[in-house]
Amino acid sequence: MDKVQVLNSKKPLILYGAGTIGHSVARVLRQYRINVSCFCDKNKAGMQEEGGLPIISPRQMIQQYPNANIVICSMNYQNEIMQDLTRFGIDAGHIFLRDTLALSEMTYDDMIPYLKGYGRAFELLQDDKSKQIFLERIRCYLTSIPITYSRPEEQYFDPEIINMEENEIFVDGGMYVGDTASVFFRVVHDQYRHYYGFEPDQKNFQIANKSLQKKSAVSLIQAGLWSENLELAFNSGMESGSKLDTNGCGNQVEVTALDIFFANKNAPTFIKLDIEGAELEALKGAENIIRNFKPKLAVCVYHKPEDLYTIPELIKSYRQDYRLYLRHYSDTIYETVLYAV
Repeated sequence: MDKVQVLNSKKPLILYGAGTIGHSVARVLRQYRINVSCFCDKNKAGMQEEGGLPIISPRQMIQQYPNANIVICSMNYQNEIMQDLTRFGIDAGHIFLRDTLALSEMTYDDMIPYLKGYGRAFELLQDDKSKQIFLERIRCYLTSIPITYSRPEEQYFDPEIINMEENEIFVDGGMYVGDTASVFFRVVHDQYRHYYGFEPDQKNFQIANKSLQKKSAVSLIQAGLWSENLELAFNSGMESGSKLDTNGCGNQVEVTALDIFFANKNAPTFIKLDIEGAELEALKGAENIIRNFKPKLAVCVYHKPEDLYTIPELIKSYRQDYRLYLRHYSDTIYETVLYAV
């Protein structure tokens, strides 16, 4: 707790990164009654919806808060951000990485509403390793003790669980910039039937489109996945943390249900979902595909505490013959994947 107490000093406190991790850190710091002055972000401005904190640029941060403590709230860009801050002349003693802080995600009282669901889901898991990771994830919520993790490069395609075939029709829900696509092509040795990438964020979509344009049998769809076809508010420009905005404050984006999208197409053989908390709704929108064709599923279950039981229970309600496995792929609380095969 020493580092947390340092953040509770009289100095302003800034969270660098207004994405999913930054929002989570802000919420946890409120539990410790530690005041955050604002967010800093290169790609986003305005106000952060949940806590009502302003989002300022790095230049504004240097001018307005020259002596602030700064918590870097990014996994993919923390080294780049650290270099930028050092180049700005900020003392390293004022810079903290989120992952080095002993910040628990939940208190025991926070967890009480989820305990019955956790008990039910635990019994649905297929092997001891899955059950171990399940219990470690609950422990991590309360203590921030890391979860045992597998090789990150195997995420979504874990060879312990997933058997890839040559004629896969792969749905990449949350395509981001095409990083999962690259792994998919490598794993199947470029022998596949079709790749469908869904990504609602315009900037991410453009990067993916450029990197995948030479691939054959590829369809890229600038839309999110949901339980029906409509338009929803969306917070864009947050890199991998761009997500649907339940408060309705973001820009409008199209979302689609996989059952509708594939109504006149060959059904997918493998569906991957990493869509920042919309996974349950996307599975509802794929009910017919799942019931009738039993595709392989790789679904992230770390965005919401209830995902650990609502998602496996929904899958099992569609087909009892799915075998469910849980694996984790980072040294943080993020990147827990539920497999259904």
